[in-house]
Amino acid sequence: MSGGALHVHQATVGELQTAASTVLAPLAVTAPRALTSTGVEAGAFRADIDAAVVGRAAVARIRGSGHLVQRSARAISSTDPELLKITLHRSPEPAAADQGGTQSRAHSGDFVVFDMTRPYRLAVADDCDVMAVGISRAELGRHADTVAGRAARRLPADSGAQAVLATFLQGLGSHLDELAGPAQAHAGDALVSLLLAAFTETEPGRMDTATELVDRIRVYVLANISDPSLCVDSVAAAHGISARQLHRLFRHTGIPFAAWLRGERLGRIRRDLLDPAQDGRTTAAVAARWGLHDPRHLARALKSQYGTTARDLRRER
Repeated sequence: MSGGALHVHQATVGELQTAASTVLAPLAVTAPRALTSTGVEAGAFRADIDAAVVGRAAVARIRGSGHLVQRSARAISSTDPELLKITLHRSPEPAAADQGGTQSRAHSGDFVVFDMTRPYRLAVADDCDVMAVGISRAELGRHADTVAGRAARRLPADSGAQAVLATFLQGLGSHLDELAGPAQAHAGDALVSLLLAAFTETEPGRMDTATELVDRIRVYVLANISDPSLCVDSVAAAHGISARQLHRLFRHTGIPFAAWLRGERLGRIRRDLLDPAQDGRTTAAVAARWGLHDPRHLARALKSQYGTTARDLRRER
């Protein structure tokens, strides 16, 4: 889905399939036909669809009749984007999820994850109300494996970061067509951060893998990215490990901690420099907002990362 908002009222099964396949990847959508004693179909299928791109994620809300969504092996192509689909269910009857031999029943207030690179099935009952988020595995980096590891397992959204994410998604679903430009980008950043917080949250004392610790460190850093004192030593101390351990953890991700942090900051600075609403801010003020206070360092970093200068970025709009 390249941009803009999609709204379809009283959609047919075919229209729902087209919308779902456009927003995410090729999917098959079918609906059972309930017949009366006289052989007449009882109750036509209906669905209301609202969808939009929010930052770097696709978000959709589907309300209406029960239906079955399937991602078959035949539909999966090497050219499809490697997406994870996160669903939030607000339906009176539970939904049935199935992927890779894992099955669960998602009740109202539950999240369920699906790995779009593998076949899956999701059956929802009548009066369904489902929020779906499609996000590239690349956007989540090493977090993607942690999130995908929960495929087809229900995750209640009754407390903690899961409850915050659920509330955010419900609000987002009601205002999809009101977000544009910078507001859409900022909402997308918030969505990614909340997804990471909700799906990498680990109870104290149970953080027993390197991947889980890297995930938690990244969530912490993104939540404090505007702090100029953020560095290897401060982040390591906040997580009870040594700077050497932190370096070793990030070495296994393929990108050093400092390089990853710099890239996250530069990406946000570049976005703000391209935003006309930020014209009242100097380049130094924009950079300071994301924790960089050295103009000379910023100039070199932008040139190295994007091959351009701050002035040129503002001229590109």
